[in-house]
Amino acid sequence: MIVLPRWLARCVLVVALLAPFCSTALASGIQWYLTKGAIAIANLEFERAIDVYSKGLEQQPSIKDRAELLMARGLAFDLAKKPDLTEVDYTAAIDLVGDSDPRAYRHRGYFYYYHDRLDRALADYSAGAKLFPKDGDFPNGQGLTLSNQGKFDEAIGRFDEAIRLDPKSGSFYLGRAEAYNRSYRPQRALEDYTKALARGDLSKREIQRLRAGRGHAQLGLQNYDAAIADFNAVLGSSPDFVNVLKWRGLSYERLGDTGNAIRDYEATLKLDPSEEAVAKRLQELRGK
Repeated sequence: MIVLPRWLARCVLVVALLAPFCSTALASGIQWYLTKGAIAIANLEFERAIDVYSKGLEQQPSIKDRAELLMARGLAFDLAKKPDLTEVDYTAAIDLVGDSDPRAYRHRGYFYYYHDRLDRALADYSAGAKLFPKDGDFPNGQGLTLSNQGKFDEAIGRFDEAIRLDPKSGSFYLGRAEAYNRSYRPQRALEDYTKALARGDLSKREIQRLRAGRGHAQLGLQNYDAAIADFNAVLGSSPDFVNVLKWRGLSYERLGDTGNAIRDYEATLKLDPSEEAVAKRLQELRGK
């Protein structure tokens, strides 16, 4: 479930992804290249970042530093919409440090997951889980991938393992909540949404995901007022979130609020005219 436009969400993640690159290289000769590249990415100058990282690689750095630059350049290639080159750099980083640095498999796994290459994402997260059995990010990645493949029970099992490894991670509870929600277990989903929020470590984007999913679970449990409250919170900052508009319209309809239901269904169809079920509901409501 995506709350923000994908390109914007990726840019929001850039600072978090680049921080470990820079921090682990403070004492090395590549710090200048990593810093300059990070600044270029922050300014959305992706080609400039690629050039900076490439020049750093020309300096014949150590194996560890070369992997740092390859992972950073891989991200820049991805943001520049050059996925083939992204894959090349992430794979080269794995060849260099895959058995010692969990970021190598983590980054390529996320790259495959983001681009819906789910079998390869699962393979990378599984390799990482085997190499780094105490790192909860890998079973969490397995859970996210399996969930997108519709294998919800297997996904929940992997989220269970991630939570066992790091019970303080709200993100892991969020992933499991979404797996429960997508497999029509709204009460279990609500329990995990509550636990995720209580951990206090979710990003703004994750909180939006949580509110949208929690609203959907409340809708499934016929708690329509609670569902609408969550949907209102999401739409306040993301007014073009089609699914949430549709779900809020359905909640209003179930409450007998025809006017607001029609409004939300009309807004849904304006954003996505292919929503045939919404068009049918709207026609029926107008005919009353």
